Amino acid sequence: MSSRSPRPIGVALCLAAVAVLATPTLLLPADSPTEPKLVFAAAGAVIFVLAVRRIRREPAAQAPPGRQDEDVTER
Repeated sequence: MSSRSPRPIGVALCLAAVAVLATPTLLLPADSPTEPKLVFAAAGAVIFVLAVRRIRREPAAQAPPGRQDEDVTER
């Protein structure tokens, strides 16, 4: 059984954060006011934090369970 989530929501949120952070650079002129750029930066940072928290809660990010020494050969 796969330990990956069927829907990679964390990855989708990371992509959304990148899109939000890149929007002012791609769409606004270089000499535009700073306030809209700060709003995009703050929103992108919040989305990125949510993405990181989501990825860390996924089952694949958990520590593997402890194993017995069944396949270990000592030299």
